[in-house]
Amino acid sequence: MTDTPREPDNHNHPDQGEFPHSQADTPVRTDDGEPSRLSASPHKQQPPPDSPDTDLVLGDATGVVLTFSSTHGFIHTDRFGSIFVHTSGLGDGTTRLEPGQWVSARILHGRKGIYAYQVQVLTPDTVTTGDAPPTPVDRPLPRNVLTLVAERLHEKNSWALFHIRRLYEHLGTDIIWDMIAETERIEAEGGMLLLDESRRRTPGGVFLFLAKRRLSHEEWARIFPPKPQTNPQPQNPPRPKITPAPAPVVEKITWETRAVLIDTVRAGQGSAHTVRIMVIGRPTSVVERGNTVILTLTHNGPLLSAPKGVPIPPVMPTTTYTVYVGAKQWRGVAEAMKNPEDELIMEGAMTWDAEQQAIAVYTTKIASKLAQRATRATPPTTPTPAESPPT
Repeated sequence: MTDTPREPDNHNHPDQGEFPHSQADTPVRTDDGEPSRLSASPHKQQPPPDSPDTDLVLGDATGVVLTFSSTHGFIHTDRFGSIFVHTSGLGDGTTRLEPGQWVSARILHGRKGIYAYQVQVLTPDTVTTGDAPPTPVDRPLPRNVLTLVAERLHEKNSWALFHIRRLYEHLGTDIIWDMIAETERIEAEGGMLLLDESRRRTPGGVFLFLAKRRLSHEEWARIFPPKPQTNPQPQNPPRPKITPAPAPVVEKITWETRAVLIDTVRAGQGSAHTVRIMVIGRPTSVVERGNTVILTLTHNGPLLSAPKGVPIPPVMPTTTYTVYVGAKQWRGVAEAMKNPEDELIMEGAMTWDAEQQAIAVYTTKIASKLAQRATRATPPTTPTPAESPPT
């Protein structure tokens, strides 16, 4: 290579995709060994300046072509990381680059960033010991390894090519070609699915899977060191565990303990002005005297409905009801009582008859249960036009 750089065309280049585990954030070192404060990230590379004659020479390097379009691309070097290259920076006789080619370049720094200049594709005659590790005579030269591996694996993805290049540098030619043979055997037998079985792995994916299985976690991390986090997100302090308060213990009232509470209530006892009762049943004997009919009924449970949690006596006592019915009220239900399947529904006021030890019920409303049911089942009749009263 000559020391006089050619005048590049003025151009711009688009952002390129990131390559995993690249040395984009590694400080670049100049020829005098001092670290440069410039980044070699392909996202931050700027196109060559208008006058490279005055640009700072950072040094010479060899590397592999990651990607190249019709006008520009990137090469990756171990010393400077990923470097931008334009067609104006290609050496004499070189018109374009192919991914995987082994190249040499002079790395310059201008006012718009770092770029590669006088880029030459290395041939067997130009490869030196310092350019790449030695290989056996029956294996391809290092400059062709990545290209041949990419062809055998049908791989064009720059991300995968970068991984293959790094694996070659650490594992050597023999292991690389052994893994290629294993990959081709797996492909011939039907391929390998992803872990979630959503699809089949590409040949390049199978190759990288075999490499990761061959290496330990420490070896893999050494080949592909994790990129340091520039702006780590602050971790939220753990929230204190909140223990829910225990539910209040509600004392259950039993029939045995109710008396104490009743005594407490009587201290502020109120008064009732209306008390009504409903009794449903069938009397066995009836006494008629003048305008009064007397019936007696007894009840000893069970309670049809009671609020949940209220105290209920363990054994229901027998309660006697003395029902007083007016003679006129009784005539409306007397015929229904001839049916042994019918019952009476009696509503009215009540009081305690201490002498008879019974509850006295004074009926205000009485009806036959079957008659009431028939009334509810029969819809109201609507008069026809012929029956409508004249207006």
